[in-house]
Amino acid sequence: MPFRKRQASVDTNILYYFFAAGRLDILWSLFPEGIWIDAAVFHEIRHEFANDLEIWLNEQGLGYQVERQFDDEHYLEMAEIKARHRGLKHPDIATIVVAGKHGVTCLSADDAVRKTCDERGIPFARHIGCLEEAVLREVIAPAEATCILEVFLEEGLYLPLPLVTECREKWRNT
Repeated sequence: MPFRKRQASVDTNILYYFFAAGRLDILWSLFPEGIWIDAAVFHEIRHEFANDLEIWLNEQGLGYQVERQFDDEHYLEMAEIKARHRGLKHPDIATIVVAGKHGVTCLSADDAVRKTCDERGIPFARHIGCLEEAVLREVIAPAEATCILEVFLEEGLYLPLPLVTECREKWRNT
């Protein structure tokens, strides 16, 4: 179960959308012992979204860890993942490897990341899973989860319409 873990390794997509919604704190609430963010993820956010997330996280007091000690076996694992899933970028692969190395949950929206995590027995969660767990733990109210979902959609996150409809209904009736 992804939310039994108290730490997570998070990729660019998850960070970006929770940041856009102004609610990165939700991730830190769900994983109170720490969030792992690979340096490549910070680079990707800075490059693609012109935002220095590192500075903002430090200003908000949201601590994070960056893996700096990859062993040869981890680089081999990265190469093996890349060979099997050519479409995955380095930040995605590093997020998987960090999650596996530390035995933490992997947070991503990418299906190839999910599949790779499943193959390796790494707990995995997406945006909606995080919102659902936050509502369950009463970190946020259902109405707030709906508002955050709407920001995700406005910012361009693709979610299947039946899933969006289901979440809106569920959180409206909670």
